[in-house]
Amino acid sequence: MTAKLNERGRITLPQNGLESNRQQCQGVGAIAVGSKAIQSLIAGISLFFNSGAIMPAQEGTDPYPLAIGNYWIYQGHVVEPVRFLASGQRLPPETRNKTWRSEITRVAYRRDGMEAGGPVSFSIAAAVFDNFPLATFPLVERGGIPGILISVSSRKFYKILDAPSGFPNILVRVQDPHDKLSDLLRDLTPILDLPLSMGKRWGIPFSTWSVTKREKNPLTGVRGVSATSNAEGFVLETADNTGTVRFTFVPNIGITHVFSKSLFPPGDPNHWESEARLIEVHLNRSKEAVVRKNNNRR
Repeated sequence: MTAKLNERGRITLPQNGLESNRQQCQGVGAIAVGSKAIQSLIAGISLFFNSGAIMPAQEGTDPYPLAIGNYWIYQGHVVEPVRFLASGQRLPPETRNKTWRSEITRVAYRRDGMEAGGPVSFSIAAAVFDNFPLATFPLVERGGIPGILISVSSRKFYKILDAPSGFPNILVRVQDPHDKLSDLLRDLTPILDLPLSMGKRWGIPFSTWSVTKREKNPLTGVRGVSATSNAEGFVLETADNTGTVRFTFVPNIGITHVFSKSLFPPGDPNHWESEARLIEVHLNRSKEAVVRKNNNRR
């Protein structure tokens, strides 16, 4: 015998059922069936979130998803300039093709207050990347360049590539609510200043970023992203006395394309350039999910 929900939300039985069965379903039986349905729903939700299933990347809510285990796989090339070995041997310019992975290995958060039962918010987050996507030469054989990305109010994002040995101390400082981090961020220009729009510029002379283009369908062919995704990307560019860096940023996904080159033209012995495109992305969960899970373990 199959029970159904009518328009009022009551459980009903087929018309040929006994009157006593109807009364039971409208009474204690209805409560029992309803309880089982709720228990099944809760169990299903719990199983989904505890299974570690990867949500479609475009459904993320963080402008730059900073969670441990998130990773991006890039494919590209690097043109290395003329090099000299210790023996004095001259190595000509060389182009190398590489596929490499950029993963978040550690994350620290500073909480910006949290009401009981309310949403979790953060004033500052810092994520350590084993291979930072905006490093000048991320494709060299030495295994890439680690870096930290610091998010301030999910609006301004700063990169730090110097002295990886100091990264643990930076993470400790980020979690200290009394540390204003002024000496750490004062002289840095954020690589992102959200929200982005065409023509937007920020920074100081010789350290300025600008939005030069909007890019449609930047996720075409990227594995780990829904085929129906219609995300839009923004192309950002900066230049100094060493060269030019240009990258595409897609909100809720991350960096999808990086291109950098020296001021020396192609063919010059000192010319170098590198380019990488995102081919796969895995975003496990948001910051909020990670914090709630950690709180439940306490």
